[in-house]
Amino acid sequence: MIYKMTLKDSADEMTFDLLEVPIVDKDIEGAVDNVTLDGNQYTDYLWLKKQFIQKWSILCDDEYTRLRGFYTRQFENAEAPSYRLYYGENTTIIPETAVRLTLTDGGIINACGCRKDVQLTMRETVE
Repeated sequence: MIYKMTLKDSADEMTFDLLEVPIVDKDIEGAVDNVTLDGNQYTDYLWLKKQFIQKWSILCDDEYTRLRGFYTRQFENAEAPSYRLYYGENTTIIPETAVRLTLTDGGIINACGCRKDVQLTMRETVE
Protein backbone atom coordinates (compact mmCIF):
# COMPACT_ATOMS: atom_id res chain seq x y z
CA MET A 1 0.00 0.00 0.00
CA ILE A 2 1.04 3.57 -0.57
CA TYR A 3 0.29 7.06 0.72
CA LYS A 4 -1.77 9.22 -1.62
CA MET A 5 -2.55 12.93 -1.64
CA THR A 6 -5.38 14.59 -3.54
CA LEU A 7 -5.66 18.29 -4.34
CA LYS A 8 -8.94 19.57 -5.76
CA ASP A 9 -10.42 22.89 -6.84
CA SER A 10 -13.14 23.92 -9.30
CA ALA A 11 -10.79 23.51 -12.29
CA ASP A 12 -8.80 20.36 -11.54
CA GLU A 13 -8.35 17.34 -9.31
CA MET A 14 -4.96 15.67 -8.99
CA THR A 15 -3.78 12.64 -7.03
CA PHE A 16 -0.14 12.07 -6.14
CA ASP A 17 1.22 8.75 -5.03
CA LEU A 18 3.41 9.93 -2.18
CA LEU A 19 6.63 8.04 -2.39
CA GLU A 20 8.56 10.39 -0.14
CA VAL A 21 7.97 10.41 3.59
CA PRO A 22 7.80 11.90 6.14
CA ILE A 23 4.73 13.94 5.42
CA VAL A 24 5.18 16.76 7.91
CA ASP A 25 2.19 18.01 9.87
CA LYS A 26 2.24 20.50 12.70
CA ASP A 27 -0.14 22.52 14.83
CA ILE A 28 -0.44 26.27 14.44
CA GLU A 29 -1.78 27.84 17.62
CA GLY A 30 -3.90 30.95 17.84
CA ALA A 31 -3.30 31.87 21.47
CA VAL A 32 -2.53 35.10 23.27
CA ASP A 33 -0.66 35.17 26.58
CA ASN A 34 -1.70 38.08 28.80
CA VAL A 35 0.16 39.32 31.87
CA THR A 36 -1.76 41.25 34.49
CA LEU A 37 -0.37 44.19 36.46
CA ASP A 38 0.36 41.92 39.41
CA GLY A 39 2.46 39.56 37.22
CA ASN A 40 -0.04 36.74 36.80
CA GLN A 41 -0.54 35.24 33.37
CA TYR A 42 -3.58 33.90 31.60
CA THR A 43 -4.02 32.68 28.04
CA ASP A 44 -6.81 33.30 25.56
CA TYR A 45 -7.04 30.16 23.41
CA LEU A 46 -8.54 31.34 20.12
CA TRP A 47 -8.04 28.61 17.50
CA LEU A 48 -5.92 25.64 16.47
CA LYS A 49 -5.11 24.86 12.82
CA LYS A 50 -2.91 22.29 11.05
CA GLN A 51 -0.17 22.72 8.49
CA PHE A 52 1.03 19.95 6.17
CA ILE A 53 4.26 19.89 4.17
CA GLN A 54 4.98 17.58 1.26
CA LYS A 55 8.40 17.51 -0.43
CA TRP A 56 9.50 15.98 -3.69
CA SER A 57 13.18 15.38 -4.46
CA ILE A 58 12.34 15.21 -8.18
CA LEU A 59 9.07 16.34 -9.78
CA CYS A 60 8.39 15.98 -13.52
CA ASP A 61 7.36 19.04 -15.53
CA ASP A 62 3.74 17.98 -16.16
CA GLU A 63 3.15 17.25 -12.46
CA TYR A 64 4.80 20.51 -11.44
CA THR A 65 2.76 22.50 -13.98
CA ARG A 66 -0.52 21.10 -12.62
CA LEU A 67 0.63 21.67 -9.04
CA ARG A 68 1.54 25.26 -9.89
CA GLY A 69 -1.94 25.61 -11.39
CA PHE A 70 -3.53 24.94 -7.99
CA TYR A 71 -1.21 27.52 -6.45
CA THR A 72 -1.98 30.29 -8.97
CA ARG A 73 -5.74 29.63 -9.14
CA GLN A 74 -6.12 30.33 -5.42
CA PHE A 75 -5.09 33.93 -6.23
CA GLU A 76 -6.94 34.22 -9.54
CA ASN A 77 -10.24 32.77 -8.27
CA ALA A 78 -10.01 33.55 -4.53
CA GLU A 79 -10.66 29.84 -4.00
CA ALA A 80 -9.01 27.61 -1.41
CA PRO A 81 -8.24 24.17 -2.85
CA SER A 82 -8.97 21.07 -0.80
CA TYR A 83 -6.37 18.59 0.42
CA ARG A 84 -6.85 14.96 1.40
CA LEU A 85 -4.27 12.44 2.60
CA TYR A 86 -4.98 8.74 2.67
CA TYR A 87 -3.31 5.35 2.75
CA GLY A 88 -4.28 2.69 0.24
CA GLU A 89 -7.81 3.20 -1.02
CA ASN A 90 -9.91 3.48 2.13
CA THR A 91 -7.80 4.63 5.08
CA THR A 92 -8.19 8.39 5.50
CA ILE A 93 -5.40 10.10 7.42
CA ILE A 94 -6.40 13.72 6.78
CA PRO A 95 -10.01 14.20 5.59
CA GLU A 96 -10.77 16.65 2.78
CA THR A 97 -9.70 20.04 4.16
CA ALA A 98 -9.59 23.53 2.63
CA VAL A 99 -5.98 24.76 2.53
CA ARG A 100 -3.89 27.79 1.60
CA LEU A 101 -0.99 26.67 -0.60
CA THR A 102 2.58 27.92 -0.59
CA LEU A 103 4.89 26.48 -3.24
CA THR A 104 8.69 26.44 -3.27
CA ASP A 105 9.71 25.91 -6.87
CA GLY A 106 13.05 24.21 -6.45
CA GLY A 107 15.19 24.36 -9.54
CA ILE A 108 14.97 23.01 -13.08
CA ILE A 109 17.46 20.18 -13.45
CA ASN A 110 17.15 19.00 -17.05
CA ALA A 111 15.92 19.89 -20.56
CA CYS A 112 12.59 18.14 -19.86
CA GLY A 113 11.74 20.71 -17.17
CA CYS A 114 11.94 18.34 -14.20
CA ARG A 115 12.44 20.15 -10.90
CA LYS A 116 14.47 19.33 -7.83
CA ASP A 117 13.51 19.96 -4.18
CA VAL A 118 9.92 21.13 -4.64
CA GLN A 119 8.02 21.81 -1.41
CA LEU A 120 4.27 22.31 -1.04
CA THR A 121 2.99 23.76 2.24
CA MET A 122 -0.74 23.41 2.90
CA ARG A 123 -2.18 25.45 5.78
CA GLU A 124 -5.67 24.62 6.97
CA THR A 125 -8.08 27.50 6.34
CA VAL A 126 -11.69 28.18 5.37
CA GLU A 127 -13.19 28.07 1.89
